Amino acid sequence: MHYTGPFDRTVDVVVLGLGDAGAVAAVTAHDEGAEVLVIEKQAAGDHRPNSRYAAGFFLVPQDVDGAVEYLSALYAVNGELPLIEPDLIRTWAEETAANPDWLDRHGGKYLKLDIRGEHPSLPGHESIRVYKAQPTSGPEGYTGCPMHGFLRSLVAERGIEIRYGTAAKWLLTDSRGAVIGVQTEGADGVERIGARRGVVLAVGGFEASDRLKTQYLPVTPVHFYGTEHNTGDGITMAAEIGAELWHMNVWPGHFVARFPEAGYTGGTGIDLWGSGRFGPAEGVRPPGSIFVDGSGRRFIGEPGKQHAAHLSLLAMDADQLTYPRIPTWWIFDQTRFDRATLVPTYSGPTGPVQDYTWSEDNVAELRRGWIQSAGSIPELARACGLDPVALEQTVARYNEHCAAGVDADFGRDPGTLTPLGGDRYFAVPLWPGGSHTVGGPRRDAKARVASIHGGWIDNLYSAGELGSLHGLLYPTGGGSIAECLAFGRIAGHNAAADQTVGS
Repeated sequence: MHYTGPFDRTVDVVVLGLGDAGAVAAVTAHDEGAEVLVIEKQAAGDHRPNSRYAAGFFLVPQDVDGAVEYLSALYAVNGELPLIEPDLIRTWAEETAANPDWLDRHGGKYLKLDIRGEHPSLPGHESIRVYKAQPTSGPEGYTGCPMHGFLRSLVAERGIEIRYGTAAKWLLTDSRGAVIGVQTEGADGVERIGARRGVVLAVGGFEASDRLKTQYLPVTPVHFYGTEHNTGDGITMAAEIGAELWHMNVWPGHFVARFPEAGYTGGTGIDLWGSGRFGPAEGVRPPGSIFVDGSGRRFIGEPGKQHAAHLSLLAMDADQLTYPRIPTWWIFDQTRFDRATLVPTYSGPTGPVQDYTWSEDNVAELRRGWIQSAGSIPELARACGLDPVALEQTVARYNEHCAAGVDADFGRDPGTLTPLGGDRYFAVPLWPGGSHTVGGPRRDAKARVASIHGGWIDNLYSAGELGSLHGLLYPTGGGSIAECLAFGRIAGHNAAADQTVGS
């Protein structure tokens, strides 16, 4: 929105959003001498950004050149590579590799895990390692991801002003299109805040906007587990002043369950093996589980790639005009039901943030009808609206694979081939979903926001999942937090240093 003044208040740098990226941007700009104001639309007493729902993983390249090769290969799969500037890829590799040093200097704690790039068929995957944030400090009464609690403590230690319960509505520009401030709406009404140096967009994605999801994502519905406050505000504000958008039609996805009767309308991740992590627990035989489509047949080597399994759900039957894998049905037996909670309690809406509580033995949810149950596979099929004969044949064939120790249909890990059996079977419908969207305004290696007219919008920067550099394929667990740390620093640094006037 073009604006000539006056402003109700003026500071050096305005940071929009207080997730991981916004917190790092605010800390960086403050430490470089800027007067910083953070605008956060959620209330102080109910501040639940996506960053709180995360488990705390972040990737760290061990070899920058190898990481450049790996990310380039990920882009090449979908033909995206010509659209990505080489210096952006290298900056990502260098800055995410520097994240542990930054955390060390600021008092962060983490563990180095034996997890590498998610796509071992691509060159450079071995250069990636995954780390996990460990508890340090956070605001009083804080629950959730330890990384976000730590970053919030850095903001608090510096006395950086946060204006909670205030939504950014418009980016204000001068006659040449440079961003000079933001218009907000809060308890005190409409305010116009000037930015002497720059504005950082870090308001998250559009996981909770049915309108934007239907418009941009390749299938409907898609259910995300995270905050219900991410409604695409940054996309709306950036598009209004001519920002170029990218990655609007892709996301790092999973199979998710959904239980709106709990009062939470987003998705919920599942714990397939009852192990408290994505893969099965070491030294423990995983219980039997399979995924079937609407015809009652398997279509994937369960659970699929951690952040790409959702791509298998997008196949449309053009003759029937249906998506036969939406919903998918998760079929399991009493052994899995008894093993552990069906959903993770270490992250997501049933984790420490506690959007809703899941019982320790799954019984309350069974009684509520969230889980289908029957004494035989044909009975279970009828309860789910599936073909009883087809599902019984599917289970029998899967059990044959288990006996042979080889999944001849989909190449599932032999160590997870446990047969389905017993006198009780269960099913839960699953949907395409995940933790976050990645679409938004395109940014460069300096975290500048691109203009649809070419070049960059002066004084405007972005960080975090809003306009993430990740495209169709996600590198591995922790890609988002790593990017939040790296580009939060870049955006905060360049916003604090910006003295640009006009474009």
